[in-house]
Amino acid sequence: MRKKRMSLHSQIIIGILTVILAAFIALSLFIWRATSPYSTARRAAISIAKDKTELRTPTAFDLATTDSTDYSLLGKTEQGKEIGVLIPKNGGNLTVVDLSEGVKADTLKADNTTSIVLALYKDQPVWQVNSHEGFKLYDFKTGKELL
Repeated sequence: MRKKRMSLHSQIIIGILTVILAAFIALSLFIWRATSPYSTARRAAISIAKDKTELRTPTAFDLATTDSTDYSLLGKTEQGKEIGVLIPKNGGNLTVVDLSEGVKADTLKADNTTSIVLALYKDQPVWQVNSHEGFKLYDFKTGKELL
């Protein structure tokens, strides 16, 4: 009984498909590993905030770095009240901010703004407005520029 050999054309196609599949798997693993710390921090921050504050529905998460690094969560309580929760990265007391008591983030937005994050600066809540040129800090209550 004679074995039928695969044609050169079929071998090339199978080789190309194998390389494409390997590249896809490698890229997927790279992306998964790259986003894993962010996802882990987000899950942990949400869990802490739900356990220790009235936050029930988180709507935004970010990492804020001023004179300290904090995890910043925005969301709503069961009653629909909008709050911000700031969790120090290195542990410590949580800061809960009633968002209705300060300047709205949207009023600080400019044309080149990339993000606006609730942060702590000298243990006071501030808005960190990030743009392509850098970032500026605005007092949460007054909207006055600090940096």
